[in-house]
Amino acid sequence: MKYAFFPGCTMANRLQFAEKSVRMIVPEFGVELVDLAFTCCPEPNAVRSLSEDTWVTFAARNIALAEAENLDILTACAGCHESLTLAKHELDTKPERKEKANEILKGMGLEYKGTSSIIHVHQLLFDEIGVETISAKVVRPLPIKVVTHSGCHLLRPQKILQVDDAEVPVKLDMLCEALGMDPLEYMDKVMCCGAGVRKTDSDTSYAVLKEKMTSMVMVEPDAIVVFCPTCFITFESGQRITNRLFKTEFKLPVFYYTELLAIAMGLPDTDALLADHRVKIELPEFSDTKKEDSESIPT
Repeated sequence: MKYAFFPGCTMANRLQFAEKSVRMIVPEFGVELVDLAFTCCPEPNAVRSLSEDTWVTFAARNIALAEAENLDILTACAGCHESLTLAKHELDTKPERKEKANEILKGMGLEYKGTSSIIHVHQLLFDEIGVETISAKVVRPLPIKVVTHSGCHLLRPQKILQVDDAEVPVKLDMLCEALGMDPLEYMDKVMCCGAGVRKTDSDTSYAVLKEKMTSMVMVEPDAIVVFCPTCFITFESGQRITNRLFKTEFKLPVFYYTELLAIAMGLPDTDALLADHRVKIELPEFSDTKKEDSESIPT
């Protein structure tokens, strides 16, 4: 399998270790990533709210770049996945939008045709590669308790994005189980992390985060697992602000899923992935033990 890789601005600029983990794991499953001259997706809250035409044309250019190479796009950012997928839906279902975008793209030597698909790393791992294949690659099971957060931009609108059930998401939990983790259920599992309103109402944003994390810590997890760079930053950095504002004592480590996958697969240089985490976790010391022998691994 070969994909045009779209890490997104947030991951490429602020979470390079998460991007590195994606690039580390996909070759192990026979996936080749191709880097193209992509721009911002663009982020819909910043652009679409000002100009629908600009938003959809930006996205059309990115998709057209992949189409010119006969490649589908693999995204690593939930927001980019939503933006590109929704724009593709607009272009494919509204001929006038496609025609208008292509008038602009013509001057760049590009044409949007609608032939490339947009998939997220979440979909690649669960739908294309599969939980059983991932589990078979695990040599260092991770016996930790986690709470998962798929994120709003991967789940809604469900009919268009088609990643998981927006009300009862289970796929990220199953991917965690494949690594030996114990995903815990908690009350506000599908609640937003609060990032969506931070720029316009930071007080409400951190109040939402406080409620979300209060629900998480009630089940006593060791860490949070996400598939969204913005949610990662919100949980990791935001909890410190929440602690200051509300006198809470949150101190939960956060992982982008493929970081843990790289560790569980026993890939080299995984220490570098965790070096820039602001909230540390002491993972168990593992020997190179196959999953079937995991009962003997100390926790």
